[in-house]
Amino acid sequence: MDLSCCGAGVCARILGLDVEPGMCLRLRELGIRPGALVEVMHDAGRQGRVLALGAERFALDAQTCALIAVEPVEVAAAPAEPDRLAEPVAV
Repeated sequence: MDLSCCGAGVCARILGLDVEPGMCLRLRELGIRPGALVEVMHDAGRQGRVLALGAERFALDAQTCALIAVEPVEVAAAPAEPDRLAEPVAV
């Protein structure tokens, strides 16, 4: 499966990059490399995808997305914290 098949909200592990060496180097500098986990934040259809990688956001065109092999992964939801009421502070 390639990244262009992933819709918004999908988390995926990058398996490989089938791009020219210069583009491969640039993507690796951005952290987009085999083993990295990315989340598709926005699916712009034929225009590409916006990816989240940690705190960073990247927009990739659809042609580049089609050259990045991925596998969808399940991300465990963080446990919800109980609601806490603020306690009054004595001054």
